[in-house]
Amino acid sequence: MLSVKNGMLDWYLHMENGISMGAAPTPKIPHNSSRAGGLLPRHNSLLYGRISVRFKADSLHGYKAAWLLWPDSGVWPRDGELDYPEGDLSRSFYGAVHYRGNDPKATDVFRSQVTFADWHVATLEWTPGKVEFFLDGKSLGAGTIATPITPMHYILQTESCLTGCPAPATAGHLYLDWIAIWKPA
Repeated sequence: MLSVKNGMLDWYLHMENGISMGAAPTPKIPHNSSRAGGLLPRHNSLLYGRISVRFKADSLHGYKAAWLLWPDSGVWPRDGELDYPEGDLSRSFYGAVHYRGNDPKATDVFRSQVTFADWHVATLEWTPGKVEFFLDGKSLGAGTIATPITPMHYILQTESCLTGCPAPATAGHLYLDWIAIWKPA
């Protein structure tokens, strides 16, 4: 499912015995750990920061990327969620800020006009009161309503069957060329 080829992380998305294969690796941030709510330390946790990824994917209807910051508390929607890039691999992608609170539908979405098929750099910048999304260095927009205020950990979630399941013969690759994570000093 996951391999490294030519210095890139490669998700081989396909079906085995009628089950679509996905993976959600979590990068580690060197010299970093936090305890959220008494939980064990997380070595990929941030409270604010910037994440940039360079990626591309084959057009694979039914497979989806939702690379996200998820609350260390595990309490959603109360503590919010940040996703970018997110979308079906056969369509354009977007960034999403899921507000803190009790309404799971309370979200700001910032859509790009590009697909996963070409190389792009997606950057999420999370500061107090603001989450801004950049595509290839240009802002797609910023969410400023009820943005997350608790530590979150980063997950490169790649899955299927959220916008329709892939056809059994659908197979291809999602590539991560590089990832850069900055945390506040």
